[in-house]
Amino acid sequence: MNNPKIELLNVQKTRNGTVILKEINLKFISGKRHILLGPSGAGKTTLLRLLNRMDDPSSGEIFYDENNIKNIPILELRRKVGMVFQIPVTFEGTVKDNLMVPYRLGVISGNADENELEKALELSGLQTEYLGRKASELSVGEKQRLNVARALLNKPEVLLLDEPTSALDSESANKLLHSVKELNEVLGLTVIMVTHQLENARLFGGKIIHIANGTVVREGEEEGFFLNSLSSNMS
Repeated sequence: MNNPKIELLNVQKTRNGTVILKEINLKFISGKRHILLGPSGAGKTTLLRLLNRMDDPSSGEIFYDENNIKNIPILELRRKVGMVFQIPVTFEGTVKDNLMVPYRLGVISGNADENELEKALELSGLQTEYLGRKASELSVGEKQRLNVARALLNKPEVLLLDEPTSALDSESANKLLHSVKELNEVLGLTVIMVTHQLENARLFGGKIIHIANGTVVREGEEEGFFLNSLSSNMS
C-alpha cells in the first residue's frame, strides 16, 4: 500500500522576504524511508521543520493522515511526529535521567516503566546497562542514539532526522543509520531523513527527494536514483 502519511500541497516558505521553499508537492508514504538530499542551504531542514509544526508554511497546506496539521493540537502532532536534531541534546545526569525528561515535562503521561526505557535503548542500538551511565560520558554517536531512544518513548508514527550523522565518524554514522533502518523495518516507522551526503543516502536507501534552491528537482527510489547523473558534490 502507498498511502501518504504526510502530504504537502503547493507549500511555500518565505522568511524576511526571501523564498526558502516554493511550490513543494510531496507525499511521504506510510511505513517507508525517505531521504531529503541536497546541498546546504537548499531548504531541506526548513521543510523538515514544517512537518511537526516547529515552523509553518507561508502558503499551501500540509496533511497528516489526510487531516490538515493545523487542526491537530501541536503536542499531539509532536507525539506522532518525533524529531532527532543534528546536534544531540543531552541533560545533566544519567542516561535514565535523560530518558525521563519527556515524563517530567508532561510530554508523556503516566509513570515511566523501566522496561519501556530499556526497550527504547535497545531499539536505538544501546545496551540496557547504559541506563546508569552519565550522559556526559557518552560518545557523540551514543548521545545521538540516546536522542533516538528518547524520541521512541513517545511511540511516534513518524521519525524526522535532521543530518543525524553530521557530527559522527564513519563507523558511528553507519551504526546509527543501520539502527534507524531496523526501526523502520521492525516497527513500521515512517522515516524522513535530511542529508547532503550521497553515501548516507546510498546506505539508508528508500525514496530519495533531491532538493535544490528550495524546489524538488527530482524524486526516485534509491535503486534507480543513482543510475542517472547526479552531481557528486552535494555539500
